[in-house]
Amino acid sequence: MIIRITKIKGVGRFQDCPSLGGRHFSKNTIIFGQNAGGKSTLTDILWSYKTGNGSIIEGRKTFGYTNQPEIEFIDDKGSTFKYPSAEWLKGSDYIEIFDTQFINENIFEGHEITYGHQKNLHTIIIGPKGNKLSAEINSIQEQFSELTNKKSSKTNEFNRIFKKEITAEEFSKLPKIENPESKIKEKKDLIEVYNNQAKIKAAFSTVELQLESVVQQATKSILSSTIKVNADKIIDHIQKTWKNPEYSKDFLQLGVNLTKDQNKFCVFCGQELSEEAKKLLQEYEKFFSNEYRSLQVKVSDAITKFLKWNPQSFLESIQDKLASVKINLELDKAKISDLLLLKESVDREFELKMKDLGYELDFQNFDSIIEFFRQIQKQIEEIKKGYVFEKSMNTDAINKEIKNIEYSKMRHSPEWEDFFKEYEEIEKVQDGLKSKREKLRSELNTYSDQLFKIHFDTINRILQELGADFILCDFQPMKKLVGQSERIFALKFFKSHRVLIDEKSVNKPNFKNTLSESDKRVLAFSFFYSLMIHDPKLNEKIIVFDDPFSSFDSDRRTKTTELLANPHLIDENGEIIEKEINQLIILTHESEFFKWVFRRLDTPKALRIVSNGDYNGVSKSTIIDCDVYKEFIENENIKNLKEIEEVCSANKPIVNYDGICVKCRKIMESIFKRKYLFELENEIYQSKSIRTFVEKLKDKKVNHYDDSVKYKNFIFLCDNLNIELHDSSMKNEGKNAQIILTDFLKLIKEI
Repeated sequence: MIIRITKIKGVGRFQDCPSLGGRHFSKNTIIFGQNAGGKSTLTDILWSYKTGNGSIIEGRKTFGYTNQPEIEFIDDKGSTFKYPSAEWLKGSDYIEIFDTQFINENIFEGHEITYGHQKNLHTIIIGPKGNKLSAEINSIQEQFSELTNKKSSKTNEFNRIFKKEITAEEFSKLPKIENPESKIKEKKDLIEVYNNQAKIKAAFSTVELQLESVVQQATKSILSSTIKVNADKIIDHIQKTWKNPEYSKDFLQLGVNLTKDQNKFCVFCGQELSEEAKKLLQEYEKFFSNEYRSLQVKVSDAITKFLKWNPQSFLESIQDKLASVKINLELDKAKISDLLLLKESVDREFELKMKDLGYELDFQNFDSIIEFFRQIQKQIEEIKKGYVFEKSMNTDAINKEIKNIEYSKMRHSPEWEDFFKEYEEIEKVQDGLKSKREKLRSELNTYSDQLFKIHFDTINRILQELGADFILCDFQPMKKLVGQSERIFALKFFKSHRVLIDEKSVNKPNFKNTLSESDKRVLAFSFFYSLMIHDPKLNEKIIVFDDPFSSFDSDRRTKTTELLANPHLIDENGEIIEKEINQLIILTHESEFFKWVFRRLDTPKALRIVSNGDYNGVSKSTIIDCDVYKEFIENENIKNLKEIEEVCSANKPIVNYDGICVKCRKIMESIFKRKYLFELENEIYQSKSIRTFVEKLKDKKVNHYDDSVKYKNFIFLCDNLNIELHDSSMKNEGKNAQIILTDFLKLIKEI
């Protein structure tokens, strides 16, 4: 509690206040000061003390004052607080101020309630505990945001590399793939095979035809046919009888054809043929038969073709054909070596057949060769299944698989392992912060909801007690940390018409066009009063009201003074709980409010800000004690009557007789109007004077005014007081004036 302000120098109109040392404050202190007299300067000094903001005082430095502003006050514990000092700049939590600054910062400014007002009001309502929770949440949010920025930086780094082809989350979850290079090659080969289907199919078709020509060749069926001819016997005969064994055998064929069917005589010599000759002739007949010659041609062609056929070259051509479309045909070199040995064996066997059509071949090795190529056929059929596709293929999907394999390879590289280890560590810390933040938010929301419910009821009660046509609705704490869309309350007029405080349309009800200036002030006062009355440390605080209501709030003056004089709240059970304020300081320029609050408060100390000359042409002010009853409450006529009585009783010299006469006239008029209101109603209405009043009372014979002595005494007094004789040249001075005032007092008593 402030006991007294001992010094104010160089601040506003308080250039120097030498008389402040004797101006004591009390538990309830009221200060009257005209506008522009210094009242707001005092409030700003208290704001500076509350906030620890020295610039408020520096900004209020008296014009032309060259020294450092100085302030000093003493509290109820004897402690002294000075400006400038380090102690002052610490600020104080034990003073709350309701003034224009509080309203402009927290409730409204001009015709507008902004998001900033809502935010500040929310901060005040939730109080120290709520703001501590809010500060913790904000601190966590800042840490969270800092980590988010780190994540964003890493994400941006990631996106610069991957061009948004894959998200960081997708990339991080890619599984590790063994032998990624071979799998990529396999996928790429698959696409290449699909894109080369026409060439591949043509290659397989060619190879299949080649193999079919080997596997399905008629060599075996041709060489399996035999005609028994004793070729040795024919050869022995030619060798024995021919000079040239190589000579054409055509003449022999001609001779055989010309020999008669009985084969009895030789066509050349005519001699009868011996049995041996007949047998030789029979062999020649077989040798030169069409069947034999045909078979001989077929066998010769087949064997010749087989002999020329190189299985190794054949296999190499198949391999080359498949290789042209990038298909590898794996062959067992040992088996090929065995194949070549088989071929040599079959060649020798077939050469025997070439010499003797009657030779019965052993086809075991030949069949092995054919079986070898049948196995090649099967091998190629299996290969074909992987290279020839019956259905269309989604190459885009395969390319995506290739990309994912490439990404997987990158993902599990040491570089990216470190990247995501750090990334995951950030997320882990964020998860912890988020969990803690949400827990605190839940606690803050629960606490805020309770407080807002309490204030909601109190504010609306105050509004109703002050006769407002509106109440709060939708009163709720802010939930978000960002954005400017929230409003913590709306208004409801006449219990049914809802008005949004942030409505901007001029053709709709809004804060600007619906609330009068008085309504706005009442709204602000109700908020502050609720905050004050629910303050758990109210009994330790100094509460300052700077003009809580202006002249346009005169119809709410009575209830306001009651609320200030009797601070209390009503609990949920309807019980009244009285509250104690450590110190209440009220500053006002409203004389009627000043008088009312003086009467309501318990033993208030009244002070007054008055003019104190000037300093270098700048008006000065000081603070003095104030006799409220004498200066503000006492009736003017009573004050004038006391003054006149004092002049007469003390026999003081009369300096301004005309002025005294005016005061006497006003006193008498007031008395006549009160005492004879009904007898003089018309005259009072017509603003007549005392002389007319007396004459009217005489005519009506009221209260002996028709008595000649009484009547003349009053008429003579009117003459002496210049009542309705404003152009009279008669002057009463000195003793005459004293006598007239004595007569005035005598007749007043008679009335």
